[in-house]
Amino acid sequence: MVVKSKQHFFRSLDLNSVIQQADSRDGAFTGTKLVCSLGPSSHTVPVLEAMLNAGMVAARIDLTWGGPEFHIRTLEALGTAMKRTKKLCAIILDTLGREMMVRRPCAIGEDGWPTHPEPMEIVAGQIITLTTRDDAESTTDVWPMTYPHLHTLVEVGDTIYIGRYLVTGSDQASLYLEVQEVVGQDIICQAQNGAVMDGLMTVSITALGSATSLNM
Repeated sequence: MVVKSKQHFFRSLDLNSVIQQADSRDGAFTGTKLVCSLGPSSHTVPVLEAMLNAGMVAARIDLTWGGPEFHIRTLEALGTAMKRTKKLCAIILDTLGREMMVRRPCAIGEDGWPTHPEPMEIVAGQIITLTTRDDAESTTDVWPMTYPHLHTLVEVGDTIYIGRYLVTGSDQASLYLEVQEVVGQDIICQAQNGAVMDGLMTVSITALGSATSLNM
């Protein structure tokens, strides 16, 4: 079921009214603005047409994940969908920021979207080594980092949080590691909880006794 954003002139301040079925009045503008991130489940012309008809006025392209060819095809499909629906849509390009990530091999699917072969199931108490060595290969217990100076920033007792890209921090893809030892470029950690790690994994550091996280 597709619920359209209600087109109105803000005649009502009731927030529940903005998700009511849209009417067919001519000349009305979309008072409710829907900004949608486009990805593997929303990159085809029929899906984008439905999103435009539902009230999407801006499409976010996240360049952090996915190759340029995939995003180019998505933008081309969006252009076709706009022509068919006769609805304009702004484009927001979200470029790669200062995120620190786990460097893992990935495969490109038929749709051009990168995927990882299998999720990694981590159990509480498991020893995991984070490393900044260029020659390190990713395994269940060794995770190469994209930030080459991570080993110089952490100390024994620090907590490192690793989660799937854009997770909330409280789901099964959130992992908290406690630093046990730093040996050269290797950071020996112990998992504080169980988690199922999959997809693009981002990293942040939380020093014990500090109320802030340093996002790299």
